Amino acid sequence: MSRILCPECGTKISDKATKCPHCGFQSADPKRPISEQDKYEMVPIFEYDIEEWQPNRGDLSIISYEDNRSLIQYFGKWENIKVKLPAIAEVIGAMAGKDHIMVAKMDSYVKDLIDKGIYRFTIDKQGEILPTIRDADGFVKQVRLEDMTLTPNLTQSLNNLSTHAVMAQILDEIEYVGDAIREIHVELQNDRLAMAEGARDKLMQARLIQDAKLREAAMLNVIHSATDAKRVLMRNFSQNMYHITEHSKKSDFQMMLDFKGEKDVNRKAIDAFQALVYITNSVQTECEGYAMLGEYEPCKECLEEFKSFILENKLNDRDTLLLLNENSSQKRIEVVDKFTDIAARITAFDPTERIDYTVHSLLTAEHENGGEPDEQE
Repeated sequence: MSRILCPECGTKISDKATKCPHCGFQSADPKRPISEQDKYEMVPIFEYDIEEWQPNRGDLSIISYEDNRSLIQYFGKWENIKVKLPAIAEVIGAMAGKDHIMVAKMDSYVKDLIDKGIYRFTIDKQGEILPTIRDADGFVKQVRLEDMTLTPNLTQSLNNLSTHAVMAQILDEIEYVGDAIREIHVELQNDRLAMAEGARDKLMQARLIQDAKLREAAMLNVIHSATDAKRVLMRNFSQNMYHITEHSKKSDFQMMLDFKGEKDVNRKAIDAFQALVYITNSVQTECEGYAMLGEYEPCKECLEEFKSFILENKLNDRDTLLLLNENSSQKRIEVVDKFTDIAARITAFDPTERIDYTVHSLLTAEHENGGEPDEQE
């Protein structure tokens, strides 16, 4: 037995069925199967495997030949090492320089006599000590000399190098933690945006389902996903907006001193702009989903919730959007203009009116030149 799609509602039915169990559709002759009298489509069957894409990345190498050659060319010059790595250059220089001296060998008895002044070293005309000893009567004593090599004391140099290494490690750890925090922030923001994008993708897929029951179930799932994404983004936007507003109350002198806070506000302003666009898209997904189901009352509720969000965050005031744009390094005046238009339409929305044909236009940003509407960025 094969299965076909009902010509009326698209529900999957048997090719021997004389009546659709879902919508009650019958052909001209109720005693004969629908498939023998009306045009219909077969239920699609996909007979192929979905293969996972696993690109071959090749063997991983710790350091490439080109990088290794560049390092040798750069650090092969002593002048570069002294400029870029002074602590290491100091230790290498100290270890490379060794002093050679001649040391007089004498027993403890002779040393004691020298200490008492009975024996003394001979002094030449330049005032330097000669390796000969004279007693009080002027008799010369010979002293054996021993060649010695003195290794310089590297304790201070090694301590300096150790301090440099520890400080470099600490700074590297601090930078690593900062990078990790920034990566977590980016990942969280991407997760929030991906929820909204996922809901919109589900909507585009669900509307193509031909089975009425499956389409209705899928559409409800789409709406729930869009609501979850919308609320997460709304909470994040409100928090960022509060932080930006508090920062804007600081004096110019305080802002100059708070460089880290300035960078943080810039990041929050960019996130807020992104959230604003995706919140609008999520509300649009909710409303379009309910409209496809023919349920316009919950659609009105979605618009009312969006209206409350706009009023609570003063997004119907253009100055609020300009404040976001002012604190963002990515100037998005086109987003300010388009959302100002959307906010005006939403706040003017009357829930007592019919919205059968106005749902799409309420939440669609229009071109600045008044042309055809386009989708949110």
